[in-house]
Amino acid sequence: WQPFPPLTWIIPCIGHTGICDSRGVVYDFQGPYTIVRGRMMLGRATRYLPLDPEKVRAGGDEDSAAARWDRAVHSGCDDYRHKCHCLLYPNCNHHVAHCLNVMHYNNWSRYEMFQLWVMIFFKGRFCGTYGFLASMGPFLMLCLAALAYLVFSLAK
Repeated sequence: WQPFPPLTWIIPCIGHTGICDSRGVVYDFQGPYTIVRGRMMLGRATRYLPLDPEKVRAGGDEDSAAARWDRAVHSGCDDYRHKCHCLLYPNCNHHVAHCLNVMHYNNWSRYEMFQLWVMIFFKGRFCGTYGFLASMGPFLMLCLAALAYLVFSLAK
């Protein structure tokens, strides 16, 4: 996950997402009919959501969890290579949700963009101090500015 300025500055759960295979290689729906492997559109990730390949329910038990995970990620990417990217729908968040649906992650196959935002916002981890500052810094600065404005305007 990475911030999507200026949207993330105002609503900090909104951002750009990608999904990794079992080796940690990211797949990112960046534009019409385009899945980019190995890099995200807006630079370094600032947050990540640890997911457990053992919770993949699609693909049968004869394969390893990592193989089922990879197959679902690649299948979801193949599906999105045939879609035109749009800011609202379909976008990178829908791509990640679709991959989770393909794998029936945690016995669920109805992931959507909003659920993904909530999962990342509340369960995601920051990639160090830089991740926290890049993700939350602008939002916190806007909140402080609004608070300062209120305090000084009410003090008159």
